[in-house]
Amino acid sequence: MKFETLNPASRVWLYQASKALTPTEMSWLQEELDRFTEQWAAHGNQLQAAGKVMNPFFIALAVDLTHENASGCSIDASVRFVKSVGNELNVDFFNRLKMWVEVEDGAPQLVSFKDLTKYSDLFVYNPLVEKLADLDSKFKLKVADFLAQTN
Repeated sequence: MKFETLNPASRVWLYQASKALTPTEMSWLQEELDRFTEQWAAHGNQLQAAGKVMNPFFIALAVDLTHENASGCSIDASVRFVKSVGNELNVDFFNRLKMWVEVEDGAPQLVSFKDLTKYSDLFVYNPLVEKLADLDSKFKLKVADFLAQTN
């Protein structure tokens, strides 16, 4: 299943990388995401799911909950999968203390969450998006808007 063909109301989980992924890593990771989502199931029922390498800094997993709910066990399986590919790539996908911010020259840089207020006029990649339909409008936000959303 392709990411773009999922129901816009599909649940999304975003994972940010602790470093920029290379094109080779991104290609390998997309293949692994495709393999995982093809067999991802909840209570033995196949999930309508897809994964996508969003950019060199983020991966996403999405499930169309109108077909089958992702259970605790299936979510645990996805976390194990992301940890596994992270170990393979030597990338931490679970550090929420840093955020990718586009600095003045437009190049993303990892910034400590506590320092985000110093970058209020710049853009941050929002790891809190939960619905596929919101990726276009809420994935990249002004830091000030992101901070207002999290308070």
